Amino acid sequence: MNGPKIIIDAMVERLNKYLGELNMTQYKLAMLSGVPYSTIKHIMQKRTKSVDLRTIIMLAYGLGITPAEFLDDPCFLYENLDI
Repeated sequence: MNGPKIIIDAMVERLNKYLGELNMTQYKLAMLSGVPYSTIKHIMQKRTKSVDLRTIIMLAYGLGITPAEFLDDPCFLYENLDI
């Protein structure tokens, strides 16, 4: 997707990147992170408008990375977001 993104687009982009690299399913991420599978599914389907910091932290650790690593991408820069 080109142009400004909303936060959920950036979240989905990053989750897809790490899930693909780790060959991990959304269900496995739910088990490892403690985030309910239904929440992850809603995020991935962009059925939610925002994701709270607690969820980001839990997802990151479920992926085996720090929240800083998860958020360290140009897609989360202010100028790249439509906020």
